[in-house]
Amino acid sequence: MKIEFSPGDIFVTATVLDEGARFPTGHGRIRQYDSDWAIKEEYDTGAYGLISSLCIDNGGTLHALDPQARRVDHAGAANMAALPNKPFGSMIALDDGTYLMGEHMVGQIPGFEGEGKVWQANADGELLRSWNTETNGGMGGFLGVTHMALSPDKSTLYHLSETGAHIYAHDLSVDKRLGAIYTRTDPPPMVFGLACLADGDIIFATGAGARRIGPDGAPRLDYALPSGRGWSVIILREGGKSFWALDFFGGQVAEVTVDEGTVLQSRDLGLPKALAGIAEVPKGMEKTK
Repeated sequence: MKIEFSPGDIFVTATVLDEGARFPTGHGRIRQYDSDWAIKEEYDTGAYGLISSLCIDNGGTLHALDPQARRVDHAGAANMAALPNKPFGSMIALDDGTYLMGEHMVGQIPGFEGEGKVWQANADGELLRSWNTETNGGMGGFLGVTHMALSPDKSTLYHLSETGAHIYAHDLSVDKRLGAIYTRTDPPPMVFGLACLADGDIIFATGAGARRIGPDGAPRLDYALPSGRGWSVIILREGGKSFWALDFFGGQVAEVTVDEGTVLQSRDLGLPKALAGIAEVPKGMEKTK
């Protein structure tokens, strides 16, 4: 892909879905907005599956991860050409120029095979190491590391299998599972996308809203989001004062303040069952292709 963007631009996943498919599946597409939510462009990845997340790294490369297609597309300097055929669905860009990438699938169900591990890769796509992360399969039994976030000191990885009940912690330095730091028991007992704050607290999506907990799992705050049952992605905005929340089923996005839970803005993007990822170009990042 060749993409030109400016600071403040927003990218979202916009897969063109097949009608009647058992699972949301279709032709990969990314939609680009300016900072006022005016559509600037749409880009086809050429993959067939479902784009599950987007990531803009420190060098200005946009990454689109499609675990069904077992493919990662890039627009920018990093091309990761050596990346192996694995169902990567989430990515964290590290300060040293490498990436953490989570396998979205686990098990041997045909079409959804995976190990459910987290891998570290360089900008050429070479895998440097892996971590044997804990998974539970979610409701479907095949979901691995669908969402992940790093602790402020970068030593602990928080991760989950969406539609499962647990948020896990993993010590990256010694590849040690630390178990579930949080288990949701109120209905529905499911957890979805998460983000880690500078003070160590965690915000995760609950389907109908979002919740903030401490690193020990202690409850802090419940966030009321606009009406919807698919709130499943949480992405911190630059500066950490607010976050984006995505409603996968409804195709809507909301911006919410971290401390008060105030909904600053919300809008329907018209992308039901396709809105699974969002990435915002940081201030000061030069135009990139």
